[in-house]
Amino acid sequence: MKAPNNLPSAHIAEVSPPGDQTSRQVENQNLGTRLGLFPGRPIGISTWFLIIIPGVLVTIFSYLYGTLLAGDAYQQHGPALALIRAQTWFTLATILLILLVTFTLYRLLISLQRIEVYKRGIKYRSFFLRRRTYRWSEFAGIASSAVTTTFFGKNIRTIPSGKLFLKKGRTIELTNRYQNIPNLIEVGKSKIYRQIWPSLKSDFRSGKTVHFGKITLNKNRLRMSNQQISWNSVNNIQIRSGFLVVALQDDSSLRKPIANIPNIELLLKIVDWGINP
Repeated sequence: MKAPNNLPSAHIAEVSPPGDQTSRQVENQNLGTRLGLFPGRPIGISTWFLIIIPGVLVTIFSYLYGTLLAGDAYQQHGPALALIRAQTWFTLATILLILLVTFTLYRLLISLQRIEVYKRGIKYRSFFLRRRTYRWSEFAGIASSAVTTTFFGKNIRTIPSGKLFLKKGRTIELTNRYQNIPNLIEVGKSKIYRQIWPSLKSDFRSGKTVHFGKITLNKNRLRMSNQQISWNSVNNIQIRSGFLVVALQDDSSLRKPIANIPNIELLLKIVDWGINP
């Protein structure tokens, strides 16, 4: 199987909220020029009109209806029955209010996330608004995948996602909580691959084992799913429906989701050397 010959380009498209004029070419003392901004996904109009506003109206209605029932019952039967009559509606209004506030806060926190891409690293503001700064040299790799939703055989939408793998073992999830995820992943691959490719290529050619998450390779064999496989046993390797599929000479195969495999393009390039030395 032929692997990609070129690494991803360094093309970066600026993604900024309307009116944010400071997001272009802003100088940073440690990371250099800011090249792009990838903010969290804002609360959309459909969310307001389909969830938040109807939720507010139903909550108000439940509270007012409970109050009306309590007033009628109080005049006819006293406070004890008034409380019993209104309790169900007051409880419903309270539950709705808690759910509504929780959902709105959740969406607000998503919208306040952001990743700023700089020449020499990134600034990352997480879901809980914690701020982190990382240089590109601190990353061990990046993985990407996409889930396509279908309806009666037709593709409705594709949701891209990715992971940034730090050398310290932590990961940063790149989900559709951020705007323009495909471009963010492209930028990450361009920067990270440029950092790690020379050493990967040198190590493999010198006979050392190279690592792609839980997959390891050397000139003699591939290790995947706790199995050691010699290159002579491999028929072909390809990406199929979101999986890395290793087809063996005995007609069996091994599969692993590409979402969990860092640096998949570099792996395929080295695999091509392994099969066709």
